Amino acid sequence: MTAFELDVGLIEGPSHQPELVVTPWLQDEMVVVAAPDSALARSSTAGERIPLRTLREAVWLVRETGSGTREATDQSLLPHLRSYRRSIELGSSEAIQRAAQEGLGVACLSAWVVNDALEAGRLCRVSTTLPRQLRQCHLVVHREKQSTPALLAFIAQADATAGAAR
Repeated sequence: MTAFELDVGLIEGPSHQPELVVTPWLQDEMVVVAAPDSALARSSTAGERIPLRTLREAVWLVRETGSGTREATDQSLLPHLRSYRRSIELGSSEAIQRAAQEGLGVACLSAWVVNDALEAGRLCRVSTTLPRQLRQCHLVVHREKQSTPALLAFIAQADATAGAAR
């Protein structure tokens, strides 16, 4: 974005680039998920809310440092967990989802990302004592980008989509 290689960006976390105009777009819920046959999922399915002390002991599947998903996950989880006592870093949300499905750990991912796996029974949403976790997605444009009719139309459509989702 900062080198004008794109007209507009849709990002899943905050931007730290002062040359970008950042506009809140959609909100996404982050959900804790695990393999359906995991102890956390079985307890959650039985109606239990998994306490923080249990979550602190879990193996967490997380994105690499520097990714928007990792930043959002850290901001929502670390005030409660204090740290990931045990974690595995992976390079994509898809890789995390697959690792969680295989029972390698627990993950906190976008509801949009895991919806199909939840519906298909490949993942289970884990009920926890954590507060509801939302992340703000943003639309970004370079401050010096000339607004073309096509760009303005795209932004208007993105805004309309966000309004319909609310």
